[in-house]
Amino acid sequence: MKGTKPLMIPEILEEIADHVLTLDDSDLAALLDYYKKRMAQGEPTRSWERAVIAYFLLNGIRIKNTLKQGRLQHQKLTESRTPCLRLVKA
Repeated sequence: MKGTKPLMIPEILEEIADHVLTLDDSDLAALLDYYKKRMAQGEPTRSWERAVIAYFLLNGIRIKNTLKQGRLQHQKLTESRTPCLRLVKA
């Protein structure tokens, strides 16, 4: 990626996100464990830096899934409730 024009970076990041979004839960869990172990080594090398970034990219998917589930549950609760009506003027 050296020599990559700054304007291309958003497209590259979105392409990476598209690939990561295709992972199923078991793949995601295995990769998170793998990168967590690499991060635990704690040696400030280029390989360690890449492991940290990969871990947090993958962890972002877990956060996204949690937020999505929360929104879906909130929508279901909101849609299933009967509207709260009150008499304004008798």
